[in-house]
Amino acid sequence: DWALEAAAAAGDALRVARATAGRGELWYCRASALSCRLQTAEQVEDVRLLARKSIAATREALGALRDLGLGVSRLSVSLLKDEGKVHGFLASIFGGDDGALSRARLSEALKVQGLLEEAGLDRERDNIRRLLKIGPDPAPDEIDEGAFTLNGDHIDGILDDARR
Repeated sequence: DWALEAAAAAGDALRVARATAGRGELWYCRASALSCRLQTAEQVEDVRLLARKSIAATREALGALRDLGLGVSRLSVSLLKDEGKVHGFLASIFGGDDGALSRARLSEALKVQGLLEEAGLDRERDNIRRLLKIGPDPAPDEIDEGAFTLNGDHIDGILDDARR
């Protein structure tokens, strides 16, 4: 809870989402550990409750990511996978709709991962095209602004400094 409180106090919505997701993962870990020695109806309900709390925290974190414009991110893929995992865990013990929910979240995680991979490929293609456009030894007036990149950031400032 301290990580969540610190993030909230700092007004850092992304850290709040990460801390919320972390809390959800901890609840799942506890549920999983408890499931290894189920002996009473109360223990069964504790496992169900902890797993449901995990799902709720993960969904809350996913909602926050989407609100921040990070619905298509590595973190969102990880959280969708985690939610699918917990639904699968519940389905393995209790059956019900959790099996279908698990498959749905895992499929969504794959879809978002595919979008990320395609976006990365598009950026690489664009960079290659820009580099091909300017050729191996361009004259200064042939250099297309933004053609060179360094870690994804334009180095126009570096080139301007070099000219001075």
